[in-house]
Amino acid sequence: MYGATVCQLNWTLDANFMKMDLTMVKRATTLKRTAKKPSPIQKLSPVPLVKGQLWKMDDKHIEIMEVGKTLTHYRLFQSQKRVPISLGGIAAVQAYLKSNGAILVRKPAPAKAA
Repeated sequence: MYGATVCQLNWTLDANFMKMDLTMVKRATTLKRTAKKPSPIQKLSPVPLVKGQLWKMDDKHIEIMEVGKTLTHYRLFQSQKRVPISLGGIAAVQAYLKSNGAILVRKPAPAKAA
């Protein structure tokens, strides 16, 4: 409770009658903040997507075609020859790879110096 209010009744005898004085007393409450404890299990950061990667799942493959700031172009195929290029968020593609247990099959070729 933040700033809880408590009513306090004060009875005083004045002349021949009792007078009730209602005073409000504000109780200050303090909030104890606890520091977050570091989790014992460290989460692995997702593997960054790079142009040219090939990821293998149970019966599908994903080939990364292009990677931008927030979006990536990729091909999701089974055994087809001509597959359209799809567009999705980098975080969404990484989550899809993680949830389906994808394994990196082909690493990208090193960039050529210009």
